[in-house]
Amino acid sequence: MKTNVIIIAFAFSVLALMPYLALAQEQDTMIESKSEVTYDYSLAPRNEISTSIGTVSAFGGIFDLFKVVIEGVGNGLSKNYRTDTKFIGTYGLDYYYQVNKWFRPGAKIVYEGLTTSIYDTTDALVNHYNTSTLSIMPSVQLSYLNRKYVKLYSGIDLGVAVIFDDNKQGSNTSSTFFAFNLTVLGVRVGNDRIFGVVETNIGMDALIKGGFGVRF
Repeated sequence: MKTNVIIIAFAFSVLALMPYLALAQEQDTMIESKSEVTYDYSLAPRNEISTSIGTVSAFGGIFDLFKVVIEGVGNGLSKNYRTDTKFIGTYGLDYYYQVNKWFRPGAKIVYEGLTTSIYDTTDALVNHYNTSTLSIMPSVQLSYLNRKYVKLYSGIDLGVAVIFDDNKQGSNTSSTFFAFNLTVLGVRVGNDRIFGVVETNIGMDALIKGGFGVRF
């Protein structure tokens, strides 16, 4: 819980700081009117790379709940075991190419980690699980608001993921499966060179994440 609070605070700090960075570095590559700002995409950089950190994903939350209920509670009913689960983090690396002001194809890599410890009635460690998921997903983002310093967008990601699960008792497994993610709402704040981003997602990416990126 404490980790999630820190991550959420970081995400909103990104939005608070980026307008000042944007104002300091803004280049005159946009044409401004009273109602909206339209980018001159013949001059603006089209490639962008960003990194992010976020809360647990929807997939990670469901997987963790399954592990706690099936293994933790199941053992608890028969042996009074206690289950303790900790969230390591969701980390992302994204690349996109700006085709025009509203369309960005690209790809993203997302890593997520969880640990689960099971204790007996004397608080002795019975088993410990390290669970991590690596997702690689081609992605498409659509912008529906383009202002001078702010963009709003949504997106969809489809690809593959590998989940690794190892435990103290020596049972190590991995499996590959179809990966899906929907970016419900994304906010970019910045200029043509540097920006901050906050997103809400449903799927393999973090439910809430914040990060920084560059365009070139």
